[in-house]
This record gives sequence, structure tokens and C-alpha cells, in this order.
Amino acid sequence: MKSKWTDDKPRPYYAKYERVPVQNGQNWYEVYRLPGNVLGICEPNQFQEVNFFLIPGSERALLLDTGMGICPVKPLIEELCPGEVVVVNSHFHFDHIAGNHNFKAVYAFDDPYVRRVAAEGLPKEALGNQLEEIMFRYGYPEGFSPDSFRIPPYHMIPVQDGDVFDLGDRKLTVYHTPGHSHDGIMLFDEENRLLFTGDTFYPGALYAHFDNDEFGKFSMADYIASFERMSELIPRLDYLMCSHRDFTAPPVKLKEAANALKAIDAGEVLDERDVDEGHTYLEDGSRLCEALFDGFSVVYKKTV
Repeated sequence: MKSKWTDDKPRPYYAKYERVPVQNGQNWYEVYRLPGNVLGICEPNQFQEVNFFLIPGSERALLLDTGMGICPVKPLIEELCPGEVVVVNSHFHFDHIAGNHNFKAVYAFDDPYVRRVAAEGLPKEALGNQLEEIMFRYGYPEGFSPDSFRIPPYHMIPVQDGDVFDLGDRKLTVYHTPGHSHDGIMLFDEENRLLFTGDTFYPGALYAHFDNDEFGKFSMADYIASFERMSELIPRLDYLMCSHRDFTAPPVKLKEAANALKAIDAGEVLDERDVDEGHTYLEDGSRLCEALFDGFSVVYKKTV
């Protein structure tokens, strides 16, 4: 049985980018050369379709997120960048942190949820249905055992809004963007006109409903405020660098997403549908629905 999300074909948007041949992709990771001298790493054969980014500088590189941990990620990163690598999390959700334990330390926003997960790790049960075989495009990869899977603890170094990662000839500024999760951050590369958005925005289903220990507590007011704040950067951006599905999106989507959330908050959504089972996680799917917009959607809780 196949999951509804897969059609056995590569996503057409990957054709926009130059694929980088690697020895340590393990038939799981794919690497692409992106605008602004960035390497995008994706896991296209699992429902989450996670992206993370290796951002090189003259003195060190920055790795934004470490993926789902389905296959070892460190050999790939060492192949792509044999020098110093600073690891940063966009937020603490499972699909962005599962490779953290492979690195000496990971920078993340200072938040109680983050501290707990960093100290304790996560059991496989915290992933809900995401380890079921139906969530994998071609079944489980060789050597992967869902029964023994867990996310180990890792050493977290806290960061705050306004902190700057200096890579030598490249600087990335931290913007705290709560909403999807309270600890969410974006990284602004002003010189290269890039904004790394984490899960605050990407061209897919945005989650605006979490309220549990595994994913934190969602805030509509915070989410709207984050989009409004980041929309001020639109004139200074060429690309949004996104952590799911297509690697890039037009900067104007920040303002469109703000307007979408405002419409949901006001009960003015015109185009919605029942939510796909893959989006339900640990919450009651019957209480969720999905509002459709131009190039993205929002999963949220029904009010009645």
C-alpha cells in the first residue's frame, strides 16, 4: 500500500537546481547547489521531505538542522565540508534534530522545550505515525529499524534574537520567529539576500495547531507577528530558503502567509479540506482541517 503523498516520481522542482554527486548519500540524502553558494540537503523519500542547509564561509561553515536521523548524516557533512562546521537548529521538532547527537554541540533558541529534548532525547513514540512504512516512498532504507529508533540527547548551546554567526566572509543574523513552535528562528544572510525560514514558512502544509509536549504550544498571535516582522525584510531578499519541499520560495510569501493566518483567525477561510492523515501527528485528526492558499496551505484546529 502506498501513501497518498507519493507518486513514484522525483518532485519537479529539484530539476531547477544542480545536483551534487556524493559518496555518502546512502541512497537517502540528495544534495543540490542552491542560489547564494548554499548546499541544500534533502530527504525526499519520507513524508516530511525535509531539507537542511550547509552554508559555507571562508573560515567555517554553518549546518542548519540535521534531519530525521533515518541514515547517518555526519559522513555526508564531512564529505561536503572537511573543515569546521557550526550546527544550528531552526527549531526543536524531531525531523530537524535527529542527527544532532553526532556533533559536539548544537546552537538552538533558549526555550524550556528545547532544553528538555536536548537533555532527554525523544523516544520513537514521539514521532507518532511518521515511522510507519507507509510514510516512506520506497519502504524502509537498508539498515533502518523503526522499532529501535530514538533521538538521543545532545549538547545544546542557547542563542537569542539578534545573535550573529560569523563564518568569516559571511554573517548570519538570528531572528526569533515563534508561532509554529515557540523556539523557531530564521537566519538572515543580508549580503547574499537569503532568509532561511525553518518551518515558519515553506511551500507546503504549515502547521498551526500544536499543543503537546512533543511539539510545543502553537500561538496564532505569535505566528502572525513573526510573519509581519519578517515581511519587513522582503525588499532586502531574493530567496526564502525553506526546510520542506522546494528549497526556495519568493520572499513575498512571507506577507501572503501573514494574510492567510489573519484570515483563519478571523474565520474568513474560503477554501479548505479535511486534513491528510500524515499531518495529524499526536493530535486528533478529526479536529483539524487544512486551508488552501497560493502555493502553500495551513493546518489548524477547527473552532466548532
